[in-house]
Amino acid sequence: MSAPGVEAVLARLYVEPAFRERFLAAPEATLAETGLAPEDCRALAALDHVGLALAAESFAAKRAEKRKQPQRGWLARLLGRRR
Repeated sequence: MSAPGVEAVLARLYVEPAFRERFLAAPEATLAETGLAPEDCRALAALDHVGLALAAESFAAKRAEKRKQPQRGWLARLLGRRR
């Protein structure tokens, strides 16, 4: 199992809606395009599709919330932790 390759595909499934839609419609065909080993493709094809969709929605909401927060520099973050 190629952990970095599998993690990269999982990340794409979580953050790229078009890739996720293709995967949900045709898991084997979509995964075959990734260059992963056949056993990795089989493992990912068996993912819980409902759980994948829920996780992707949750991550998207967290990213959207984070974008709303003002960005602080490293010094401000450091000083803020000391209080």
